[in-house]
Amino acid sequence: MSCSEDAGRQNSPAGRENEALPDTSPVRLHSVVLCKYDEARRRGDIDDWTDHSDIGESFDGRVLTAEEYQRTEDRYIAAADILAGAAGASHFILRNVFLHSPPPAWLGEVYEGRIVDKTSALRMLRGHMSGDAPAAWFESEEMCMMMGFDFYMHVQIPEHALSSLAKIEEMGLFVLGDEEQDEVEEALVSRRADGAFWTEVAEELAARSSAQRQEARTLVVERWAGGKLGHRLWLVTADDLSSVAASVKHQTLISAFLDLEIHATSRGQVARAVEDARRSHSDNDSADVVIFPLAGDRELRTVTVEWDAPLPDDDGLPPGQEFGVFLWPAEDAVRLEAVMPGDDGSVTARWVASSTS
Repeated sequence: MSCSEDAGRQNSPAGRENEALPDTSPVRLHSVVLCKYDEARRRGDIDDWTDHSDIGESFDGRVLTAEEYQRTEDRYIAAADILAGAAGASHFILRNVFLHSPPPAWLGEVYEGRIVDKTSALRMLRGHMSGDAPAAWFESEEMCMMMGFDFYMHVQIPEHALSSLAKIEEMGLFVLGDEEQDEVEEALVSRRADGAFWTEVAEELAARSSAQRQEARTLVVERWAGGKLGHRLWLVTADDLSSVAASVKHQTLISAFLDLEIHATSRGQVARAVEDARRSHSDNDSADVVIFPLAGDRELRTVTVEWDAPLPDDDGLPPGQEFGVFLWPAEDAVRLEAVMPGDDGSVTARWVASSTS
């Protein structure tokens, strides 16, 4: 998708209708792919390495050495640097971040909407290739880039930067494609997680408490990135919402699921409860199941059983004797959604809205 934003057009000032106005339309970007493979290797006729973990393995009669790998990695980073310079991109917004392991200490917090300078972006790209940094889509008005699978680098650059691709080919990388990128419209979460949002969540909980004649709770998911380390879960009542609102991070997507079905169970019956949760929602049989101790804090300490994973044994559970089990909410689950703005009230994160938000 295009990473350019619609800047809009200015109206002609009164009495100056015939004067030419500056072009404020979004920059049209061209998509190209950079790779280290010639045509025979792209077709699979010749075996070639595709990952940092392949160092020491033999491909087409040659052993991949650490030195050869490093030279290749350096070429990709140099290519990205050349294209960023030609495009005039000095900063990037992180999009589609996935956190499956903790980010390196030098990087600090990683989240959707974080702005990084070019040096940090290139360092992240290098770290992703070697498995030391999370994957992300780097976006700016001038250029976008991402390191994809198998050492294919996806890049979007403006027309005036296309001439720099010749330098990339001279370095030994291959350039594939040259297509003008059309912008794809997506419905995004535009609401801010302000006082009015939290008040509405509290009112919904109060209404459910009255109907159920017991205090209702809601699952609040705070998400700053994709992946298993990209979110926190809170199971809260209306009285807890103010403390949660004060604890969530900036630029996170806040999703309050209002009709969560929780199965209470003992430690020895957790496996059966997981099966019951799956059977009770057979229409959502690819969903993960979440287990948490009922005696825990509002911020849940959870174990997630992926939909195709085996049931947990006793050693895989958190401390405690009583647990709650619920199916991860489906796409059409009832929810209220908003984005937590930064200190200045701005929102740099861009979250795709669900059909029920």
